[in-house]
Amino acid sequence: MRVWVLGTGSSGNLLLVEVQGTRIFLDAGIGPKKAAIRMRELGGELFPRGADAIVPTHEHNDHCAQLEALAKALQMPKKDFGEPKILLHEGMLAARVRHRFETKTFAMNHASVSVGAITIESIGIPHDAPQIAIRVTAGGVSFGYVTDLGSSTAALPAFLGACDTVMIESNYDEGMLNEGPYPAKLKRRILGPLGHLSNEQTAALLRDVARHGRPRVLLCHLSKLNNTPELAQRAARAACPTLDVSVLEHGEPKIVDVVRTRHRAAKQLSLVF
Repeated sequence: MRVWVLGTGSSGNLLLVEVQGTRIFLDAGIGPKKAAIRMRELGGELFPRGADAIVPTHEHNDHCAQLEALAKALQMPKKDFGEPKILLHEGMLAARVRHRFETKTFAMNHASVSVGAITIESIGIPHDAPQIAIRVTAGGVSFGYVTDLGSSTAALPAFLGACDTVMIESNYDEGMLNEGPYPAKLKRRILGPLGHLSNEQTAALLRDVARHGRPRVLLCHLSKLNNTPELAQRAARAACPTLDVSVLEHGEPKIVDVVRTRHRAAKQLSLVF
């Protein structure tokens, strides 16, 4: 499994997961032109192959603002004219996209849908917009993707522990945020239970994940003003010395190859459409 990280952070989030001839986008925070340029910089081509589906995690602009533009560029079927290729969880309104394109709705919690060779599972996580964590499985390997959550849940550690590679938010250093330039209202939102994870909160979550498996960990969605890669990595490694932890810097395109590691097998259901 190959994951093309075409953007991560508040400037736009977009991942292309490619395995066994199937391609899906996770999130839609970067437009098709920029996505094609960044993929070419990494040695790949977005077009003419395109992708088989788009799966946004939630409706904030940095994750979903380019959904319609991507759907057009990828020639997703119009409403009532084809098989749905835009997969929206039940918490997403996305009224314009639902009106113009063929979409499929799936449950936020314990859902499992299939696109080609890929199985996509989701669970709901706490944020100030309906939000999901995603696990993508194909070819005997699994990739977990979770950003934008104010706190962990009882189900999340096992969900991520069953993955071979996990891309997880480590948004801010609490000291830098408190002393930084953000207005008080925004600071309260970020610090709250429906905001984002601090380095220490991510480290605590990873300690719980390590009880269920030993995934490779990629810290992502780091704030440019309120965090540094060194602080995020130091906190995670100190809490979980048994995990392989690295950092994806804000906005930096990168190829991530997911290979099998030892972990507890996750139970899966399949719903093919």
